[in-house]
Amino acid sequence: MCFQRYLAQVRTTLGRHLTEASPAAWAAVPSHPNRKLHLVLGNESCDLDSAVSAMTLAFIYAQRYREHDYVPVLNIPRRDYPLKTEVGHMFGKCGISEPVLLFRDDLPKEMTHDVSVILVDHHVSSLAPNVTQILDHRPLDDGAPNYKLLPASCEKNIDPTVGSCATLVAERYLAQNEPRSRNVAELLHATIVLDTINFSPTAKRFGPLDQRMVQNLELELGLAEDQRPRLFDELVAARADISKLKLTEVLRKDMKMLSTDRQEVPLAGMPILVRDFVDKSGAEKAVKEFAANSNLLVILGMYVNPKDGQVQRDVGLISLSAQSQLVDRVRQALVKSRDPDLQLRPHDVETHFMGGCFLRQDNVQATRKHILPIVKEALLDWEAEHCCDCEEVIYFKEKPQLGL
Repeated sequence: MCFQRYLAQVRTTLGRHLTEASPAAWAAVPSHPNRKLHLVLGNESCDLDSAVSAMTLAFIYAQRYREHDYVPVLNIPRRDYPLKTEVGHMFGKCGISEPVLLFRDDLPKEMTHDVSVILVDHHVSSLAPNVTQILDHRPLDDGAPNYKLLPASCEKNIDPTVGSCATLVAERYLAQNEPRSRNVAELLHATIVLDTINFSPTAKRFGPLDQRMVQNLELELGLAEDQRPRLFDELVAARADISKLKLTEVLRKDMKMLSTDRQEVPLAGMPILVRDFVDKSGAEKAVKEFAANSNLLVILGMYVNPKDGQVQRDVGLISLSAQSQLVDRVRQALVKSRDPDLQLRPHDVETHFMGGCFLRQDNVQATRKHILPIVKEALLDWEAEHCCDCEEVIYFKEKPQLGL
């Protein structure tokens, strides 16, 4: 079965496991009782790596293990899909339209224990008891409560040495002769090129396996290595295209929630520098709308110069509840970090936007997956010292609904 035809059928495939009487509940007895349903779920940022890894791995497994059903799910509400500009661009190139895609709000809110979940591009999930397999490239967070709920039989492939989860999917794709799909190869190839910053020696976001997989995919596609820069520039431009987005949507474009027992802190990743964002007209209103009543908002900015491919990064910390001591505690943790050393320093021109803290990040190799654990540890230390009461907890206004 070709990739396009497979995607056209995934909604019907999922429907076979739902009751006719109530689409919000799983069927107690599917029409094919011996067929197990496997949901392949990307992370909640739904960047190109997450989206492509979920779509392609589900297809690969569906063709190899035909006795079961594999359904890819983009872990965002459908309304947020237009914010993922690089995903929409690359999917459009491959003829993948939004109606064939499944999002987390397309799924029932409850799930029985016999539904399997395969996580790609993340390994901590509230669905941990149902997880049977993990493919991820971010640092291991084995201290997370949900990680400890993973079944002992869960197959884990967590490799922080690779720059892209798509590399791990490509390894599986190329390991056997079937299936073969030009679209799948194109999606995996483009994703690895983007995630590794086109193998930039400055960014150093790749390993030998990334290089080997891209070379093998290029052999299959008949592409030359010198075609990568043009593809990379195209994808960077698509990701940075915020011309049709409101400022609140720019903040939501690549957002991840950091949760402790007492707080939920949004980490917003943007394709522009934070320093440039806060200078925009309406930025304060957008921040207040995006993170209303949050104890802390963390904004990570990245700008890729289209002329020379040089990467710039910066970090912003804002408290909408005026907790300057909390902001300073997280700032100190980030500045003092040595694993990795973020090499943070003040911007050349200081800003007092909303009383926040804004710093340049000279270590451009460090990404959100490195920064998030530092922020989380600082929050836990702060909570332990201040013994927060439940009444003091203020939650993020637009807390994503899992919908599973």
